[in-house]
Amino acid sequence: MTEDSFASAEPAWVHDAPAQGMSGSVVQLSSVRLRRNIEGFPFPGKCSKSELYDSAALALGSIGKSTVWEECDFRLVDNLDDFSKHLLLEMNTMTPAFMSGGAGRFLLRDAGGRMSCMINEEDHISISVTDSGLGLSDAFETVGDMERSIDIKLARDVVLGYLTANPAFVGTGMTATVILHLPALDATADFPGALEAFKRDWSSLEAGKFSAFGDDPCGSFYAVSNKITLSVTPGEIMDTVYNGTQVLVSRELFARNKIKNARQGDMTDKFWRAWGLLRHAKKLSFAEAFDAFSLVKLGADIGILPGIDDRDWRRMIIGSQKYHLSRACPVILEQSEEQYARAALFRQFIENLSSSVN
Repeated sequence: MTEDSFASAEPAWVHDAPAQGMSGSVVQLSSVRLRRNIEGFPFPGKCSKSELYDSAALALGSIGKSTVWEECDFRLVDNLDDFSKHLLLEMNTMTPAFMSGGAGRFLLRDAGGRMSCMINEEDHISISVTDSGLGLSDAFETVGDMERSIDIKLARDVVLGYLTANPAFVGTGMTATVILHLPALDATADFPGALEAFKRDWSSLEAGKFSAFGDDPCGSFYAVSNKITLSVTPGEIMDTVYNGTQVLVSRELFARNKIKNARQGDMTDKFWRAWGLLRHAKKLSFAEAFDAFSLVKLGADIGILPGIDDRDWRRMIIGSQKYHLSRACPVILEQSEEQYARAALFRQFIENLSSSVN
């Protein structure tokens, strides 16, 4: 089993210093993605092989001349081994469709794990910048610098704006996304109704369970992003996503305070049951582990359980996925072996927490 060094860089949102205060444990990461296409070429899905390689050569040639991109390395996706591709997929650096490779598909990323770019995914150029916490403005500024440094004429309509393969992104071609950890709200019986009310009040936003970690949504992770890209400015998108996120953060912090003030309520029992599961389980699926770990993190954040460093918490999110678990093994783990390895990882993590407070 091999691993390309290209896939070894830890995502910046994992290792960057977390934001100060309780809200820093609520907002996990912020990401801004721009989709652009090169004028004179069909969208990638309609390109011939030669057109895909020609468009990639144009993009990479321009990128190579820019100092903004000088920390980035790149790979032809077909030249990446399968294990490295899955690691990058688990880090959300590439999409499942892009991972399958094909003519003219290149992935760029920087050594710090903050910037990435897919060449010839759904669009010719798809640039992403991800920061820890509510770092939308920094991510937006960087992604803009990266785009402006590309000296290629892009497909743009004077009325509609930037043209994209998926009509849903025509206009700005931009998606701003914030990933939140909302375990206190998730534990509230009326939260599903409150979330629907939020969607009505903030009709230009998508909000719901986040499912990029593992196969199914789990662990009280939620994503907030814009669903309108036409007839709005990038600044308006940023403001709407930021303000909508602040509403959910405020509600989560209010719910956490209620739980904290109750102290000896049913939630305290749930915290310790989740702690016990992670401390003693011999097998854990990803969903089971993170449903429990979300409760443990909440209990730690409000002072009922031993404290958990936010960077350690984020490393567990990434490190307990199948292919990251397999890094320490000679072969990729089968499902049953994966569950034993994950349980061992969490047992050791909880044991270390227990030792640090004794």
